[in-house]
Amino acid sequence: MLELRTISGVTGVMGCLMALVMFFQRRSYPPSIHGLGHWTAAPLVAFASALLFTLRGMVPELLSLGLANALMFAGAALFLAGTYRFFEQPLSARAQALLWGIGLLILLFMRFFTGPYGWRVLFMGLLLGGVGAWHARIISRQPMQSFATRFTAIVLALSSTIILARAFSAPFMSPQEGLFTPSPMQVVYLLGLAFGTLLTSIGTVLMASEHLRQELERLVTRDSLTGALTRRALFTTGEAELARSRRQGRPLSVLMLDLDHFKQVNDQHGHVVGDRVLVDFVARAHAVLRRPAVLGRYGGEEFVALLPDTDAAQALAVAERIRASTCADPELPCCHVSIGVATARSQESLDALINRADAGLYQAKAQGRNQVVQQLAT
Repeated sequence: MLELRTISGVTGVMGCLMALVMFFQRRSYPPSIHGLGHWTAAPLVAFASALLFTLRGMVPELLSLGLANALMFAGAALFLAGTYRFFEQPLSARAQALLWGIGLLILLFMRFFTGPYGWRVLFMGLLLGGVGAWHARIISRQPMQSFATRFTAIVLALSSTIILARAFSAPFMSPQEGLFTPSPMQVVYLLGLAFGTLLTSIGTVLMASEHLRQELERLVTRDSLTGALTRRALFTTGEAELARSRRQGRPLSVLMLDLDHFKQVNDQHGHVVGDRVLVDFVARAHAVLRRPAVLGRYGGEEFVALLPDTDAAQALAVAERIRASTCADPELPCCHVSIGVATARSQESLDALINRADAGLYQAKAQGRNQVVQQLAT
């Protein structure tokens, strides 16, 4: 009896400690990472639930049974809601109504049901196991999988399996059995709750840390205004693509793009409008480019597009589509683009390739702008 109560108490302490970790983590993370508030509250609620369960027989049953089960469900629901917010996938009103409606019905059933204890365990287990399985499914279906997401999904799936196994075995329990009656199933269940709470919290910490790392990488590799690659990231990617094209004998082309009369846009409309024009242009270019092509900001209003597996004729067609594209925002001043095109020669360096594309760009400018000039290999 004491050992099982101790396990229950340890479950709560683990939840409380992980909530403390998440609280300080949340304070140091940028507001762009969502869901940390829910993930902080969930183990605290689990702590309160475990504490009330541990005090069963010492406090009124309304607290040690009714409120404790309600808090356990609320903790699972908060974890789930936090994950939805973390992945920026809003939980629909219908899904929320279904979740809380079913939860309320089962909690009311347990409050007023006077039949065997095993049937109450069955319905509560189905509720908690279902929420856990739902939670695991949401994480496992994310397009960008990593160690953190796989770890958390596996922990949730295993915890749900343990809860559901206990739920389906509950109707066959002896009428004298209770939460702290020593039995293999009860020990597995309570240990599963303890380690499930701890490992799920660790999983959320790992996912948040990974998200922060990705945010920092994005800040280093992406231009803060347009979202195009920074010049440094552009050259790093370009060197890798050039090496790959040599190994595989595949073509690599480069576009050098410059917005025509962009200074006049800034002078006549202000830098705020000029920034919007740059953002609009990058969106136009990205709409034309297809992976593995990438676009980088070379400096000011100049951009470079890397086109792997693209020969001279294909690169010229891509450049013409970009040049012919129009502003997505009709309120912005029209800003045409001049483009130089070059395709890599054998053993040509990236600098030399970009310089040839740049020469084509200056030729396009000299010939009247708003056109494409291709520097053919000789």
